[in-house]
Amino acid sequence: MDCSSPELVLLPTLLDAENGVEQVSAALQARMLRLHHLVVESEREARRMIRRILPKVDINQYHLYLLNEHSNASELVHLLAPMEQGHDLGLMSDAGCPALADPGSTLVMEVHRRGWKVVPISGPSSIMLAWMSSGLNGQHMEFHGYLPVKNPALDAKIRDLEAQSLRTRQTQIWIETPYRNQSLLYTLLRLLHPSTLLCIACRLNGGPEEWIKTCTVQEWNGMLGSNLIPDLHKKPCVFLLQCP
Repeated sequence: MDCSSPELVLLPTLLDAENGVEQVSAALQARMLRLHHLVVESEREARRMIRRILPKVDINQYHLYLLNEHSNASELVHLLAPMEQGHDLGLMSDAGCPALADPGSTLVMEVHRRGWKVVPISGPSSIMLAWMSSGLNGQHMEFHGYLPVKNPALDAKIRDLEAQSLRTRQTQIWIETPYRNQSLLYTLLRLLHPSTLLCIACRLNGGPEEWIKTCTVQEWNGMLGSNLIPDLHKKPCVFLLQCP
């Protein structure tokens, strides 16, 4: 290893530790085997995911450093200490690609500021999988993270997303805390115009519960109360809309 040029390796993980392990690439496995320092969202989920990706690895070869929504900028110096010492450092999310709708972008930026190399490895992103499978505008999109939790801010934001898509024809994408999925669906169907296209992509993990559907708000309302819409409660979902 050239100690003068350490690398920050962006390590994609499975979207669900129970499904999709056959999609893990040899490149990801090989790179993870060479690493000894990992920045992770939570130790428990990181260890669980490592065991799924590398079933035979000695989990004790990894030194884990926490970076999550409770971390602050002052902790970056501690997190980057292995790179200061010349070691490569891996960045992992609890699920999917790091730094996309997840903590980590501040760490990536600090690595760029210090002139070190950032190495991304290809892997699953629920945002990208939902967008590509929605049938909505694939040339222009805007991702909004989480919407406001309470009204009137939530209603106002939903109306703003629809108005923005009407102006630009952009696909608007966001995520929600899984236990609020069902109530958000009812709010969307109450507020959006009947002709607006709405896509819900649920459990994008390649498993038996994966479910993706795009149709108009009017069609969604017609399906309420039937078995055509699965129970979304506590299931990871991505929401997308576009005005026709």
